[in-house]
Order: sequence, then structure tokens, then C-alpha cells
Amino acid sequence: MTGAVSWMPVTSSSRDRSREIDDRYLIPLIFRTLCGECRSAREPGRTAAGTGVLTRAMAARLPAGARIVATDLNQPMLDYAKAGHSGADRDRIEWKQADAQALPFRNQSFDVVACQFGVMFFPDKVQGYKEARRVLKPGGHFIFTVWDKISENDFADTVTQALASIFPDDPPRFLARTPHGYHDENQIRSDLRAAGFANAIVDVVPATSKALRAAP
Repeated sequence: MTGAVSWMPVTSSSRDRSREIDDRYLIPLIFRTLCGECRSAREPGRTAAGTGVLTRAMAARLPAGARIVATDLNQPMLDYAKAGHSGADRDRIEWKQADAQALPFRNQSFDVVACQFGVMFFPDKVQGYKEARRVLKPGGHFIFTVWDKISENDFADTVTQALASIFPDDPPRFLARTPHGYHDENQIRSDLRAAGFANAIVDVVPATSKALRAAP
């Protein structure tokens, strides 16, 4: 089987607040969805579902008979996502805790596997891709997005530079190293080939995000 690929100490209360901030402010500001690519799927799967923003958008736009399985490694994140979805289509979404590198599904289970800004966090990206390929039906699609390098992303770059000015002896490099550290097209294609994908389509999507207002 070949598949096609495109990619465009903490307390419980603080974690809950972090998820709320993410869903309320960061999602509308800097995240875009993959719904157009998934519109015709009957059995889509989601990995690294996070707060559920893409999952909810997919549920609203997919055919009435389609069911979605949304997974994330973090169970509290899934609990938050499930609680935040009160739409009429909520019954066709299954929220399941799972590791994207060891998915608990049978071979050839899904028409589409989608992952929005999640693969950068996989410790073993090739293994994560192998699992996506394994659970895809013949002719299925694995669709994911990654950020470009941090210098091409003003929001993250400004935050990183500001923190570096405060901590010059040990500047935080997480944003550059991880969320914006997996952008090399040749590396991504190589990882996909190693996982067995024969046809990778790369779309570079330039976009400018705009906040609704300057302050919350």
C-alpha cells in the first residue's frame, strides 16, 4: 500500500488555564485548519488532537455519515476538547487517548489521517509516519502541517527574541528548536520515504494572522 501525503512543576489548575488560553487566543490567531483536504472522508482519524479545534471544524463540514476518531497523548487535553464540543455532531466523534507512534487501531482503518502542527513533537517521526500509513486504507491520505523556520514566523520570533533579551546567558530556544525546528523539506521527504510513503506533495502556505484586538 502506498499513501499520498501533503503538509501544508505545573498544577492542574494552571494546565486547565493554559488549554483555555490556547483555545481562546492562539487557535484563532495562528492556527488554520485542514478541513478542505478532509471534506470527502468517511472515516477520518486525528492524531495530536489538542484542544479539538480541527476536530470540531472537521465534524461540522464532513458528510453526515462520517465518524471521526480524535486522539492525543494527553488525556486531560482530550477531556477539555470533549467538554468544549456541544454541537449536534458531537456523537460522531470518539475521543481516545493514544500515542501517535503506537496507534491502537487495526490496519487500514481510516480514509484520512490528519495532524495539525503535531508531528514536530514526535520523538520518532518516522515511526509516527509508519503508524499513520499502517492505519490508512489503500489510497488514503496522511495530511499534516508544520511551521516554517522561526525567522519566517514573526509571532514566535518576536517572543523568542524578547525572552533572549531577558535571559541573555541562557536564552530559551524551545520555539526555534521544536515547533519551528522541523521545516526542512528534504528531511521531511526523507522521513516519509523511510516510513513507506511514495508520493509526497508539499504546499508552502504563506499567511498573515491578525488579532481581533490588541488586548484581551
